[in-house]
Amino acid sequence: MPVLKNPLWEAFVQNRAEGMPIGKAYIFAGYKVKDANVARANGSRLLRNASVRNRYRELVEALAETMVVTRESLASELDDAAAQAEELGQSSARVSALQAKAKLFGLEAPTRNLNVNLSGTFNQLTDDELRFEVASMINEARAVKGVAPIQLPVQREEKESK
Repeated sequence: MPVLKNPLWEAFVQNRAEGMPIGKAYIFAGYKVKDANVARANGSRLLRNASVRNRYRELVEALAETMVVTRESLASELDDAAAQAEELGQSSARVSALQAKAKLFGLEAPTRNLNVNLSGTFNQLTDDELRFEVASMINEARAVKGVAPIQLPVQREEKESK
């Protein structure tokens, strides 16, 4: 649908399609009113006009298509932010934009979370079992750091008394 012939109607529809409340869109379009209640009422009345309503629907649908967010659109925005940060000499902002882009594409470094369960009752373990558990926890921590594991102590079987 082409632009509305009445420039006030077109301005109202443009403002409304961009998300402005009805009363505010009516006032910003150039209409003179006594107060906000009158602007709201007149704006609502104007939206009942078939050509205004159709133009409004057309603009909203066009805006909705441009507002679809994809990985590519986010990456493009992050590229723009990084370029702007470089122009302004803001290296930390550039690095942040690049980190966000890496995270977006799953390229960030793995997080190093260590989950050690210390809820066991160690007083019920034998000395050998306790050494084994502590060595296992040390190996978990070493794996997170990327260090080779230590050799686990061999658990000796308790000899049964006959």
